[in-house]
Amino acid sequence: MMRRRDFLTSGIGLAAGGLAAPAIFSPAKAQARQETLLIVSESGPNNLDIHGVGTNVPGYEVSWNCYDRLISHGMKTNAEGTPYYDRDKFVPELAEDMNIGDMSVTFKLKKGVTFQDGTPITAKDVKWSLDRAVSVGGFPTFQMSAGSLLKTEQFVVVDDNTVRIDFLRKDRLTIPDLAVVVPCVINSELVKKNATATDPWGLEYTKQNTAGSGAYKVTRWTPGTEVVLERNENWKGGKLPAVRRIIWRMVPSAGNRRALL
Repeated sequence: MMRRRDFLTSGIGLAAGGLAAPAIFSPAKAQARQETLLIVSESGPNNLDIHGVGTNVPGYEVSWNCYDRLISHGMKTNAEGTPYYDRDKFVPELAEDMNIGDMSVTFKLKKGVTFQDGTPITAKDVKWSLDRAVSVGGFPTFQMSAGSLLKTEQFVVVDDNTVRIDFLRKDRLTIPDLAVVVPCVINSELVKKNATATDPWGLEYTKQNTAGSGAYKVTRWTPGTEVVLERNENWKGGKLPAVRRIIWRMVPSAGNRRALL
């Protein structure tokens, strides 16, 4: 999976599943190199929502960059100088404070954090999103269960700015499981407006539209052809990315990928 920290903060991205390295495209010499990043790969996402049925790895990569979690895993470097995620180190994303008790963990949300449409993020959005993750079935629910996160009753709104997660049992994987890609926080009111009786979690809407607070948002997606992501200028989850726009093109032929780059 694409490492989001590298993807966000540098002018170099990974060509997901492709043989060619990515290139920087700039329509004018006066623009900075990091204005637009072109990524070319063999295949692309089949779904923009990590909670979607059958979402593939490129879909995870889009979701990882467009949604935030309460916390994320920190990074460390191995002996070869390669950075990778540290399972035991956590950094704040939407949460500014994490208080671990004997049988629960309480998170205080950062002040002034909003979704990409400007809607304030509240503890209700966090609870709805975690409820969704444990309820939709498939991989998301399986991943949540790895940290003993199984029931909607475990996620409690204390106030607009505070959410508590109650433990079913003492499990050393519970906190790490909150920092992976699945327990992302979704704009619940926006998605609920686009939900239906047969699709109460709005999976059809989020399959084609991002509804998060992450560093990027999808502004155009042509399945099998191209994904365009634009930087979220109001992102509060970390250091603002250097790259403003990412154009990710799907080119099945390795020779054509090389020629394009």
